[in-house]
Amino acid sequence: MAAPLTVDELIDRLRRSKLVPVDKLEGFLAGLSSAGNPPADVPDLLARLVAAGMITRFHADRLAAGKYKGFVLGSYLILDQIGSGGMGQVYLAEHAAMRRLVALKVLPVTATETAEDGVARERFLREARVAATLDHPNIVRVFDLCHEGRLMYLVMEYVEGISFQALVARAGPLPVAAAVQYVRQVAFGLGHAHELGFVHRDVKPANLLLDRTGVVKILDLGLVRSEADAGAGLTKQLDHKGVLGTADYVAPEQAMDSSNVDPRADVYSLGATFYFLLTGRPLFPDGRTAQKLVWQQIKDPVPVARLRPDIPPGLAAVVHTMLQKKPADRLQSALEVFEALEPWAHDAVPPPDEALMPNPPTRSAAGRLGPSAPARATNATSQLLTAAMRSGSGVGGPSSAGGTPGSGSLAGGPRSGLSAAGASSGKVVKKPRVPPVPRTPTPDTGAVGVEETQRTPDPKPAPTARLKGPRKPAPVPEPDDAPDPAAPFAWRRLAVLAGLLVAAGMAFGGLLLLLLRGR
Repeated sequence: MAAPLTVDELIDRLRRSKLVPVDKLEGFLAGLSSAGNPPADVPDLLARLVAAGMITRFHADRLAAGKYKGFVLGSYLILDQIGSGGMGQVYLAEHAAMRRLVALKVLPVTATETAEDGVARERFLREARVAATLDHPNIVRVFDLCHEGRLMYLVMEYVEGISFQALVARAGPLPVAAAVQYVRQVAFGLGHAHELGFVHRDVKPANLLLDRTGVVKILDLGLVRSEADAGAGLTKQLDHKGVLGTADYVAPEQAMDSSNVDPRADVYSLGATFYFLLTGRPLFPDGRTAQKLVWQQIKDPVPVARLRPDIPPGLAAVVHTMLQKKPADRLQSALEVFEALEPWAHDAVPPPDEALMPNPPTRSAAGRLGPSAPARATNATSQLLTAAMRSGSGVGGPSSAGGTPGSGSLAGGPRSGLSAAGASSGKVVKKPRVPPVPRTPTPDTGAVGVEETQRTPDPKPAPTARLKGPRKPAPVPEPDDAPDPAAPFAWRRLAVLAGLLVAAGMAFGGLLLLLLRGR
């Protein structure tokens, strides 16, 4: 349909779109007329509707182009487009009745009408199944898989934050303490996925979201490999003997055979991501995709310490070990990465700068919070995550809420990476095997959301709590005039002795009375 040329045409399209209830729209227009300030033209009316929170800029752009359909998908009102990729479009949406914000990942209709429709559909279904299996505070949750006509879409957790790719592009390389804390969170989430038999195969800055409280979320499970499917050959069928992953972050063995990799491939990709966070550049910033894939096999990147002289030698050794070409020479699990970074995880890291977080659409902020809604507790999510990481829950078991402890428990697993001695010397030192420690259930973080344009106008959060957890408080000394703790026990012994004497006297008196009656 042609773009509206007059205000009346725009109002007609707006009514037909059902974006705004009719009575609310009529009241808004009547208020403008009674104030003697009617809209001058189509852009003026659209700007006023956006400013009033009645529609979003996403709606305004499409209404201006003459489109008034496609704003509703099932029970959800689409508010904005927040991402796109080979596996579909991602939209910010609001449940019509519950007013809950979610992210909708929609599989393109064309993906079901081509020769590759079976692959695209199966990958989409696999992502849904894997996400349903995983339950971890550092992994984006999927709530539902829905169909609407020919469309298939996932209802996902909505994360208000920014991807590491965008964060580094805007702010440059991260402080060492912040990069360590964030990578440990990713390792914490990947450890949970690995223990359940899943390899992500696409760990990269663009697939890691940092929310306003400092919590990192892993997303995009479309390329995940499942150990359960290895016997059936499903992974090989879906991979079509191609290279899966991103050239800047793909592991050398994954570039050779994407269908036959283990968690150590994710360790390499996480190491390449760590390198990017610390230096602001990928391992090989120049060259085409084919060249980068070859360099991942034979070429070493510029040492991270040369680009960041402030990095401690021990930490540079961790990055170097994660990026070894041979899987056997790397840290062997995400758990090892988590523990290897522990010596540098003691400094408190504040939440990301609010100026780096894009503002939310007016309608999404107003619809959820309202003008008088109380502010959310600052940094509450980070504190809950800190407790989960300290207890080791969310990694060793079928779920992060009370699962059976596994060998990969963060409280003590089969591998532990670098020791404190290795941190100071720059050498990799393996700790002895220790038995796993039973875990406590992971608390629900209560996070809402996916993608870098997902955000909320919350007040400035408090500094992020340490991932290692607070130290135990020192014992409180007792005052000099405190009562003797043994005194109550002495009085108790006297009372018991007196009771025994009374009982003995009564028994003797009764016996004497019986003898007298017998005479």
